[in-house]
Amino acid sequence: MKTIADAAIVGAGIAGLAAARRLQQQGLQVVLCEKSRGVGGRVATSRVEGCLADHGAQNIKPANSALEQMMLQELDTTDLLKIEQPVLLYAENGALLPPDPDHEAQPRYTYGRGIVSLPKLAAAQLSPAHTTLQLQTRIHRLKDAHESVQLLTDTGEVAADARVVILTAPLPQTAVLLAESIPLLNTPALPLLDRVRILRTVEYTQCLSVMLGYYTAPAAPAYALLAENRSADLLWLAFEHVKSPLRAPGLQALLIAQMGHRFSQYCYEEEDAMIAGRTLAEIEKLFGTAFSQPAWVQVKKWRYAQPVGKADFMQANDSEIAPRILVAGDGLRPERGRIHQAWQSGLDAAEEALKRL
Repeated sequence: MKTIADAAIVGAGIAGLAAARRLQQQGLQVVLCEKSRGVGGRVATSRVEGCLADHGAQNIKPANSALEQMMLQELDTTDLLKIEQPVLLYAENGALLPPDPDHEAQPRYTYGRGIVSLPKLAAAQLSPAHTTLQLQTRIHRLKDAHESVQLLTDTGEVAADARVVILTAPLPQTAVLLAESIPLLNTPALPLLDRVRILRTVEYTQCLSVMLGYYTAPAAPAYALLAENRSADLLWLAFEHVKSPLRAPGLQALLIAQMGHRFSQYCYEEEDAMIAGRTLAEIEKLFGTAFSQPAWVQVKKWRYAQPVGKADFMQANDSEIAPRILVAGDGLRPERGRIHQAWQSGLDAAEEALKRL
């Protein structure tokens, strides 16, 4: 006899973990499917040449949210760090400007061993008795099975079978999954296409994230620099070694350069060496040749970095159209791309799922 879970979740990023945790707390059986080898999505840390670099989300600003309560009261805080150094703005002429006092008033956190510690700690609280985590499981289609929805792999294998499904991938990817599943879902095509259209109204910026390690380097002027002009080629430059001495053993500096959407979109398909050269040219505009000779460089690419705008949660989750399928993610919340907003979206979807079970 096949086992039907209460809920299946596609994506073990922050939204997916939040939804799984909430449903587990209600005693439900959950299957969590993730296409990659680990949890966290864009809350990611790379190990490069013995260093730890946050190549996706740069810090956690939970802003009195449900995420902050969990971080401070329910997760292990041994490795949790508050970033005390400021983020300075920089002008188009390269001048460093004072920090924004409103932004600096909000606590900014990280973990000594990488920001990925947050999703790892959250995942560690998922009980195997209630939640099954399936890594390296890519879902290609959803299929109606009368009393449940089946999650199918590219070979047609049933990865999960559940009474309700929560999709947490970036909204463009979720839109594709829904659209391609229409022939297999027992629901009128046109209303479901309306849900797909709503999801497709949210576009995402692309981001090239460039990690640079230095054996010799000048002192860091701040924790990070943010371009005053948000369309600048070099949008964000973080001095990663300022976060924690654990980040860059044996180095004097570890930098994370995150390039703006226009630059990233134009250069996305270029070779890493070309991207690195262009990035160093932008850094040189700020510091001259001080950071022109890194010991090593590594490039990471984010096709879906941050949502532009947002879709309405209830419109995206119309209870009259395929009510067993729900959508979550930071594209359904304000303050685009914020970790605490993605977490809240997962909680929102879990609460809606509870109503429909």
